[in-house]
Amino acid sequence: MNVKHFSKDYTSDYRRNERQEMLVAPPLDLSFKKAINMDELMEKRPQTIRTGKAPARTFRDRYVTSTLWLSNNLLSSMEGVERLANRVLDKPIYLSWLDLSFNGIGEITGEIEKFANLKILYLHGNKISNITDILRLKKLRNLRSLTLHGNPIEDVPCYRNYIVHLLPQLLALDFSPVIAGEKKKARPVGFHKMIAA
Repeated sequence: MNVKHFSKDYTSDYRRNERQEMLVAPPLDLSFKKAINMDELMEKRPQTIRTGKAPARTFRDRYVTSTLWLSNNLLSSMEGVERLANRVLDKPIYLSWLDLSFNGIGEITGEIEKFANLKILYLHGNKISNITDILRLKKLRNLRSLTLHGNPIEDVPCYRNYIVHLLPQLLALDFSPVIAGEKKKARPVGFHKMIAA
């Protein structure tokens, strides 16, 4: 039997994507700001502890980056994320990495569909419970890495199969690579009932 050995430098596609995004420009890191809504984050100064430096700013006081980190705040909703991106990013249409992990977000709203170039979306450690929320991510054709672990949605039977079936473009789910065999699997039993519920 042929066993494939990987060097310790091996990284999966989602890790390469993360590194590539950070090489383009440092992330705009508005994490750990104790903000309860997106409007509060508009006036916060970015931190550089995790990244080493902040992205460049334009004369219009916008940041030149495609990465926005909003983790570890007190957000209960995604409402206003498009408004925030438009206010703080020089070119919000190019947002490719959005980190909303470790907040209290209970629903994936339609605003997320505005970010057509999103490749990486972190939603782990929130309160998302409705599997049909995932349907809003179907329009994100460039999405390659998604995290949802640590949400009530994780307790849905066949959770991973549903997500992979709904979003076949994913290369990684919950920091675990999506393998070809998962994509080829038949539609999970009860799939239509779950989506119609």
